[in-house]
Amino acid sequence: MVTFFSILFVLIVINALLFIVSFSSNSIKKEKSVKNISESTTVIFPLDLINSKYKKAV
Repeated sequence: MVTFFSILFVLIVINALLFIVSFSSNSIKKEKSVKNISESTTVIFPLDLINSKYKKAV
């Protein structure tokens, strides 16, 4: 019984440490991605629906 609880406790501690590391690195990546989005510019091309080669099915 003691072996079971010790293994369970070790796994819970490892899980908590991984959760904390993952959460802290996620906030750092989020700050970097917000900076990259604000600096980049995107070109949006208009839809050319009049000159399409496809015909309506119905």
